[in-house]
Amino acid sequence: MRTGIVAFALGVGFLQTQETLPAWSPVVGALVAALSFLLWQARRQDAINRSVSLFACALLGFSWAALFADQRLQDHLPEAWEGRDVDVVGVVATLPQGFERGERFSFDVESVLTPGAQLPQRIMLSWYHCWLEDEWRDGLAIRPGERWRFTVRLKRPHGNANPHGFDYEAWLFERGLRATGYVRPRADAQRLDDFVWRPGYAIERLREGVRRSFLEVLPDAPYAGVLVALAIGDQQAIPIDQWRLFRQTGVTHLMSIWRQPRQTIFEQHFLWAAYLR
Repeated sequence: MRTGIVAFALGVGFLQTQETLPAWSPVVGALVAALSFLLWQARRQDAINRSVSLFACALLGFSWAALFADQRLQDHLPEAWEGRDVDVVGVVATLPQGFERGERFSFDVESVLTPGAQLPQRIMLSWYHCWLEDEWRDGLAIRPGERWRFTVRLKRPHGNANPHGFDYEAWLFERGLRATGYVRPRADAQRLDDFVWRPGYAIERLREGVRRSFLEVLPDAPYAGVLVALAIGDQQAIPIDQWRLFRQTGVTHLMSIWRQPRQTIFEQHFLWAAYLR
């Protein structure tokens, strides 16, 4: 069993060394053949069959990874729809991250209203509020789990390819963000639902509530952002000058280990409370 798992993992790893994905039909054929052989040989224990079974496990891993990779790559923004206005309806999927000129968030596309337009399932949007700042702050604040109708303009992911530098395209790809863009200014943005129930959206809404509570109780505290980062994994709450101080003192890694919500103090306390019950 363990050797079969290792062989499967080696097959997945071998796919990562290929410059291009194999054709779809041979991959499906290899997947069916590997599964059929493993089911047929499940009760045979001789050395030859075990060796062939390991090869079948590796082939299964290679085919499985190829199918999933092809599925992920199919979810992309066509070149013809780059830089064009598109009307979409979807849900704010993650905790909005503020920056100097607006907020940035992941957006799950539910429907595309522009005829003929094709968009990925998840995109990253920036919403700038330098044009209508008063209207933004009074009526257009966004929260995780809300359903909105936007007019957006998108482009395919693009990042610098500096050696040993941060790979922005890989970062987006890992998170399923297959296009980036912004909400068009002076377009009619409409909040359609206050909350769409999904477990992931509920977690993001809880994180947003914890962050808001920290900032309301400690509005002028210099290290309120650090507490938010430690509690819910929101590293964007830490100002740039504090990150610079952390780098100079060699403690940046202490903040980095909390970057995932599942690694936060908030969740540890929640699990501990559930355990005590």
